[in-house]
Amino acid sequence: MKKKIKIIFVGTSNFASYHLKGLINNTYITISCIITKPDTHANRGHKLTFNAVKKLAIKYKINILQPKSLNSTILINKIINYKCDLIIVIDYGLLIPNHILNIPKLFCINIHASLLPRWRGAAPIQRALLENDLKTGISIIKMNNFLDQGDIIYQIEYNILLYDTYGSLYKKLAVLGLQGLLLILNKIKKGEKIKFKSQNINMIKPTYAKKISKIECKLNWYLPAKKLECMIRAFNPKPGTYFIIQNYRFKVWQAEVITNFSNNDKKKPGTILSVNQYGIKINTINGILNIQIIQPSGKKQMNIQNFLNFNKYKNIFVKNNIIT
Repeated sequence: MKKKIKIIFVGTSNFASYHLKGLINNTYITISCIITKPDTHANRGHKLTFNAVKKLAIKYKINILQPKSLNSTILINKIINYKCDLIIVIDYGLLIPNHILNIPKLFCINIHASLLPRWRGAAPIQRALLENDLKTGISIIKMNNFLDQGDIIYQIEYNILLYDTYGSLYKKLAVLGLQGLLLILNKIKKGEKIKFKSQNINMIKPTYAKKISKIECKLNWYLPAKKLECMIRAFNPKPGTYFIIQNYRFKVWQAEVITNFSNNDKKKPGTILSVNQYGIKINTINGILNIQIIQPSGKKQMNIQNFLNFNKYKNIFVKNNIIT
């Protein structure tokens, strides 16, 4: 391709804005416009807020479209008039209809934070952590009109570390996603043939990463300690796991699993086994969860040593008390 690659960028989140920023200063790319979701109101409707992609577009003076519907004739005509080579979709939040997918000269591509067909859908990073997956990665696909089911153009694995959280994986996969995207764009610029691979070729069973619900965030002591530890990492930094004791709500940001603690025989799940500077040890249906970083409602996160300086809270966590 002799001329610059003309792109329409579609996205909403910080994950998307990281990729957009990586494209903006690229010498062989022209970003004709960005399409992002409409502005939202924060603080119970009093303040209009812009998402990360729109903020970046404003900063670099890129044309912005914020349609309420992707079926608008006006929107479709505007996209056609840009005569783009590619549409790049990253974490937009809505399914792109076929009449838009067919507009670019080449195709539409999507960057997805999982090893498709594992974890199609809205929350692939968090679901991978919740299920204690050993690996995840980035998939770049040629989009079709089914959710995350297009042919794979590029895929790279990442081995999940024991201490990885949603926040850390989000950043690492964004870096890998941009690297893969630039690799593909460079191939297109050089005129190299882009190869496509069906997601069904390895006969891997698809899984669906449904959106995280609030009810999932409460720690249930009748789950194994390892499952709870996975939840804590999967929901860090948002929305955060929590438990309630004596009408006080506490968020948990870091914990470890202990299997060789001897004081849990026949004690009910939720029983506080010990409280000291090294953590709050709580019995579960299988194993001990040792809480290391905690956050009382209305306070900042703190390690257990600092937490125990508050007598108000220290007195709640008495040995053999039970958290429901």
